[in-house]
Amino acid sequence: MIFEHLYSALAVFYEPLFMRRAMAALFLLSWAVSGAGVLAVSRRMAFFPDAVGHSVLAGLAAGVVLNLDPQTAVAIFGLLLGLMITFLTRRAKLASDTSLALVFSGAVALGLALISRNPRATAGLTRWLMGDILTVGNEEIAALLVLDIIAYLIFFLFYNRLILSAVFPAGLEKTPWADYLFGAFLAVVSVLAVQVVGVLLATALLVTPAATGRVLAASGRSFFWLALFFSLAAGQLGLWLSRRPEVNTATGATVVLVSLAFLALASLFRKLRGRI
Repeated sequence: MIFEHLYSALAVFYEPLFMRRAMAALFLLSWAVSGAGVLAVSRRMAFFPDAVGHSVLAGLAAGVVLNLDPQTAVAIFGLLLGLMITFLTRRAKLASDTSLALVFSGAVALGLALISRNPRATAGLTRWLMGDILTVGNEEIAALLVLDIIAYLIFFLFYNRLILSAVFPAGLEKTPWADYLFGAFLAVVSVLAVQVVGVLLATALLVTPAATGRVLAASGRSFFWLALFFSLAAGQLGLWLSRRPEVNTATGATVVLVSLAFLALASLFRKLRGRI
């Protein structure tokens, strides 16, 4: 019933129902990925979503072996990998990029090994790799709404602490839970982003608006709100452009290209402002 009222309100923008669902999904996804992207960029872990996203291979195969729902298996496996990256960074004293590389290669290798023994695990793999925002349903919309609620509880309670740990990690050794909270949260956001736009675009969707915000931001607060603005703008403008007859391109790819265009314009604006 709630979704029916939402879709009715969005009818002024788009007529086909699948376009209204895509509009709502991109709007809800932007609120979570913008904050997660700010934290990932601040911690120099921009490839975290990519590493977690490639857990799809192993998650799908493990789901077949253990007779689990594919979405549940991928979510659980992605969460475990996110916590593993945090553990390697903290306990093994490895740099974050080293931890990401190890988990990335391990997840891909495990996925290929399981798939070689269970070819059925490749069913639906294309959907995870490429994604299709135009096929989201009410279940995905509800999951994104719950994710936004969780995200803003985390931002409200722990955002300053998580940003501080990125700038001065040695000062927060007594609260290791903050890093594990960040790892778990970013893993969940990455898995949902992968489900909506695919592995190939999830990293760009998470990182590019945050990078654009960082180019223009004058403070930590403006960094967050600028990232949110550019994420929302890229999502809605990319959706609109992708459905234009003269453009007619894949929606997820168009959203990412628009986001990259915003980054290029922001960099140019900063350069010109510096000269002035």
